[in-house]
Amino acid sequence: METFLLNLLKTSLLGSLAILAMLVLKPLWRERYRAKTRCWLWLALAVFLLLPVDFSVKNAPVQAAPPKDYTLFVGTDKTTIQSTDNLFGDMAEKSGQSPAQVRDTIIQRPVTNPEQKTTRYIPVTTILFYGYLAGAAAFLLYQGVSYALFRRTVRRWRSGVTRGDYRALLQDTARSLNVTAPEMFVCEAISTPAVTGLLRPRLLLPHEHYDVQELRYILRHELCHLKRRDMLLKLVLLAANAMHWFNPVVYLMLRQADEDIELACDSAATDGLDRAERAAYSRTLLAAVQSHVRALPATTCFGGTVERLKRRITNVLGAQKKRGLGVVALVLALTLTAGCAVSWGERGRKNDDLFDGSRYNPVFVTGNAELTIGKNIRPLYYVSDESGTYFRLSREGGVNTVTMIYDGEEMSFSPMESVTLTQENFDGTLLPDLDALRSDNKTAWRAQLPDNFDDHDPDAAPNLAFLLKQEDGTLYLCIGYHFDGGDAFPEDTDRIRWVYRLEKGDDTLYPSMDDYAAACAEDLKQGTMSYYVRVNGMGVVEDTVADVRVTQLELDEALEGLSPEGTALELWYFNYEKKPTNEAGVEIDPVGGQYVTDDGFLRESWTHYLTVLHHTSGDETGYQIIGTTMSNDGLFYNGCGYSGEEKAYLHDFYVDYAGLNEPKMFIPNLLNAATDGYGRANQCEAQLVAGDGYYYYVPITAWARSSDAEFWYSRYDTGSYFSVKNLSQSLAAAKAEWESTGAKAEKTDTGWRFVTNEGMSSTVITLFDAPDNTCYEVEIHWSFDGSTAENEWGWNRDRAVEGEAEVLRAMVKRFTVTAVIQPTQNDADSALDAALKQLGDTSGEVTLSLSVNGTDSSIYDGSTVTNRAYFARKLSESLVWREANDSAAPSAQNCILLITADGGVLTFCESQPMHLWLTTPDGAAYCFKTDSYDELSIVDGDGRTLYNMMRLWYDEAEYDALLRDVKPQPKSLSWQEAAQHWADAYYGAHTKAASGSSFKYTWVKALITPAEDATKAKREWGEIDENTYCFTVEVQFTPESETALHYAMAGNTVECTDPSAPKGAYAFQRCCTIQLQEDGRWHGVMLGTGW
Repeated sequence: METFLLNLLKTSLLGSLAILAMLVLKPLWRERYRAKTRCWLWLALAVFLLLPVDFSVKNAPVQAAPPKDYTLFVGTDKTTIQSTDNLFGDMAEKSGQSPAQVRDTIIQRPVTNPEQKTTRYIPVTTILFYGYLAGAAAFLLYQGVSYALFRRTVRRWRSGVTRGDYRALLQDTARSLNVTAPEMFVCEAISTPAVTGLLRPRLLLPHEHYDVQELRYILRHELCHLKRRDMLLKLVLLAANAMHWFNPVVYLMLRQADEDIELACDSAATDGLDRAERAAYSRTLLAAVQSHVRALPATTCFGGTVERLKRRITNVLGAQKKRGLGVVALVLALTLTAGCAVSWGERGRKNDDLFDGSRYNPVFVTGNAELTIGKNIRPLYYVSDESGTYFRLSREGGVNTVTMIYDGEEMSFSPMESVTLTQENFDGTLLPDLDALRSDNKTAWRAQLPDNFDDHDPDAAPNLAFLLKQEDGTLYLCIGYHFDGGDAFPEDTDRIRWVYRLEKGDDTLYPSMDDYAAACAEDLKQGTMSYYVRVNGMGVVEDTVADVRVTQLELDEALEGLSPEGTALELWYFNYEKKPTNEAGVEIDPVGGQYVTDDGFLRESWTHYLTVLHHTSGDETGYQIIGTTMSNDGLFYNGCGYSGEEKAYLHDFYVDYAGLNEPKMFIPNLLNAATDGYGRANQCEAQLVAGDGYYYYVPITAWARSSDAEFWYSRYDTGSYFSVKNLSQSLAAAKAEWESTGAKAEKTDTGWRFVTNEGMSSTVITLFDAPDNTCYEVEIHWSFDGSTAENEWGWNRDRAVEGEAEVLRAMVKRFTVTAVIQPTQNDADSALDAALKQLGDTSGEVTLSLSVNGTDSSIYDGSTVTNRAYFARKLSESLVWREANDSAAPSAQNCILLITADGGVLTFCESQPMHLWLTTPDGAAYCFKTDSYDELSIVDGDGRTLYNMMRLWYDEAEYDALLRDVKPQPKSLSWQEAAQHWADAYYGAHTKAASGSSFKYTWVKALITPAEDATKAKREWGEIDENTYCFTVEVQFTPESETALHYAMAGNTVECTDPSAPKGAYAFQRCCTIQLQEDGRWHGVMLGTGW
C-alpha cells in the first residue's frame, strides 16, 4: 500500500516533468516534427504513467526521503486473535495433508480468542490509499456515465442513411484506405461527424445535406481514425488520466494529445492530395466549427473549436515535417533514466553502521580464569539467554557506545574508537584464542574507562572493551581490564577476561502468531527431549521427538504508544506438549511438575512468555518475537515480579530493549545493596509512583499510602513516613522560609535539604525545583524509642526503623521532577482508590449482601474470607478503571453489595458485569467501568466477569457462615451417632446456600465409616487423645451448576454409582475426626482427602 503510493507519486512527478517540458517546447515541436511523432510521445508517456513500479537502480544517486506515515486516532475497540487454517499451507504441501489437518496436529485446541481492548487507529497511508481509489473510481464513473449518456442519446436519435450515394462513397473510401467500412447512421443530436465505439465502431453524421466532395473528406478523416486505431490510443490516455486523476498536468497532456491526434489524422487524410484538394479539405473543416469540443471515450469528432481548427488548417496546408522517431526514443530514455536515478529512502544502500542501536545476544566463548580481578562479577561470566543479559551497539551524542544491560542495570563502554589490533595491544599470551581473533579481524574498536580499582579486587567492574568485526562478518566483544600501573601488572597493560560472540536478535516477521507456533513446533521436532524412567535403573532418557502440539497461544496484554508508530507491544502465553519416540515403549515417570497425557504427550508446568512487537501498519505487517522467557511461578524480568502487572512488564522490557531514556515501572533494588538494621543486604524491589510533574519509587511491600494525600507510612506502625507537597512558592522562597526557622540548608544536586533532630526522632526536608516558579517539598521522618525487646521471630522495632530510614533516604534520592506522564500508570479516582484500599486492609471489616431482583438477602461478614486479599488485590491492582456516566446502580436486578467499615457501598450488577457503582460515606455516587476480563479468571479461560468474582466472594462468606452454624452434638450420643449427625449438618450446609452459589448442592447424603486403624495409629503417635475418633465420610451430592461441581472437585470426586442417588449425582470422600471436648459435647473436624 505504502510502496504503491510512493511509486505512484514518483511516476507522476517524473511524468509531469516530461509533459511540462514538451508543453514548454510546443512551438518548436510544431514547427519541426509531425503530429504523428507527438502522438507516439504521448503514448509512451501514458504507458510510463500506467506503470507505477520502482525501477530505480541499486545505489541510486538521488535518495528522496519518503514522507513519514502518520496515524489518526479513531477510538477504541475490542480485537480478537483468531486461529486460521490457511496459515499452515507450506507445511501441508510438504506433508501431503490438508492445512486443517496440519493445524490440528500442531495445535491441540483452537487458539484462545481473548477480547483485548486496544487503541484503534488508521494510518494516514491507508486513508490516502482508499482516498486515491475513491478518486480514481469517481473519475472513471464520470467518464463512463458521460459515454453511456452519449450512446443512449445516439440510440434514441439515430436513423439509417437514406442516400445510396453516401453508402457507396463510404465503401469506396474504405477500400482506398484499406479499412473495414463501419456502419453509418444519421443522428440529429450531434453537431459534427464522429466515429464512436471501439469494438463495433459506428460513423455518425448530423444530417444528409453534405455534398459528395465534403462527405468524401469527412469520410477520409474518420476512416483514418479507425486505420490509425486512435480510439485505442485515447483509451490508453484516459487510463493514465484515471490513474493520475489528482495531477493537473496529466489533464493538460490529455488535452494536447487529443489535439495532436486530430492533427495526425488530418495529415493522414490529406496525404497524397494536391494543394487545391487540401484547400477544399480545409474549407470542409471550417464548416464544422464548434463553440467547444468535449472529449468522450472511444469517440472521435471531425470538427473543433476555432482556435483548434486554425492549427489544423495550418497543419494541412503547411510544409512536410520530420518524422522524429529518434526524438521519441530520446525523451522516453531520459524519462526512464530519471526514474532509475531517483529512489525512495535508503533503497539499495547497504548499512554498514554497527552502532545503529541494534540489540545483540551474547554467547560466551572463553575466559581467563587465572585473573583474580573481577572473579565475582558473575553477570558477565554467566551470560545466557535466560539471564536477560544483552548488549546494545549505539551512537550516543555522536559517540560510539557498547552498553550491557543486566538485571535492569547498565554498563557502558565509550567512546569506542577505531583501532588496529597488534600483538602489543591484543596479546594472546594468557588467552590464546585472542591470537586467532586478531589474525581474522577486519575492523576493531576499543574503549577504555578509568582505572579506579585495586589490581586484585574480585568485585572490580571491567573498564576495557574491544569490539571486533571479523572477515566473515562475525562480531566478538572482548571485555577486561586496563591497568595504569600497580603491584600486579606493569603500567598500560590490557588483560582480556571474557570473550563473547554477539548474535543479532531474531527479526523474523511472522504473518501471524499461529505461524510462529508452527515454526516452533517444527524446530522442536528436529531436536531431542529427556524424561525419567524407573525401569531397570534407566533413570533419565534422552530421546527424539515424535510429535509436538501447541496447547496454549493466548494474547494477555497489549501496550501502545511506547514502541514506534504503527507497532504495538504484546505479551503472549505459549505452551506446548512433546511426545517422545519411546521405541522401547517404557512407562514414563513424570517428575518436577510434569505429567503424561493419555495419548503419550509429556506436559511441563512451565509457561512460556513471548514479548512481541506487533507491526500493525507500514510496508510490512506481522509479529516479531523480541523476547522469550519461561517460568512456572509467574512473570519475572530483571529481578522483579510482574504477575498482574503485565503492562508494566511490557513497558520495562521495551525500555531496555530499545534503550529508551524512560524510567522503569519496577526496579529490583531501591537501596543498591544498603544494609538493613540487621546488617543484611536489603534487596528492595520497588514500583514507580507518578505524580503531577514528578515520580519516585516505593517498596512493593511494607508501605501503605494515605487515600487523601501523597503520604506513605510504614505498615509496621513505627511512625516512619514519606510525603510530597507541591508548594506554590519558588525554591528560593521556600529555602528562605525554612532558614528563618533556624534550620541549616545543605545543597543537593537538585535543590536544598534541611535536617532536624529532636531527641531520637529525625526529619529531613528536601526541596526540589519545579516549573512555573514553584517547588516540591519532600519530607521523610523516622524515630527510635531505644527498645531492645524482640518478638518471638526476633523482630526489634529500632532495628526495623534503621532499615526504614535507609528506604526513606533511597525514596528521596529517586525523586525526579519530570514532565513525562507514564503511559501505564493509571490511577483510579480518589474516591474509588480510598474504597478499594479499605477492602485490601484486612484489619477493617467488610460485609456483603446479595440482592435478588431488587430484594435484599442475608448480610454476611466478608472480613474473614480466606480469599479476601485476593479479591481486593484484583480490584485495586489488576484492573484499570475509568469513570462512566451512569452514577445510579440498576434497580430490581441481581447485585452484590460490599459495605466498608466507614459505610461506603460498592455495588456490582449481573446485567452489567464489568461496572462498579460506588456510594461514599458522605453520599456521593460514582460509576466506574473496566474491560480487563482476563484478569478475573479463577481457572484458565473460564470467562469470569467482575460480577462473577464478587458473587464468589459473597458465596464464600455465606458458606463460612453456614459452616459456623453447624452445632456440636450432645454427649448422650455415641461417637458414631454424633459423627453421623455432625456430617449431615456439615455437608447439608451446601443445600442452604443461596441459588446460584458456587457451593450450592440440591441434594446431599453423608455416609460415615469408622476408621479404626487411623484412630489407633494417631493415638499411638500422640496426635489424638482417647476421646477422639477418626472416620471417613462418603458425600453423595448433586451440584446445582458446573461451577458448584468445579469447587467440589478433588482427587477422589467421581460420578455416584449408588442406585438410590438422583441422576447426575457425584460422590467424594473426606477424612474427619470427632472429639468429646471439655464442654461435654462432640465437636467434628474435616481434615481433607487424606490422613
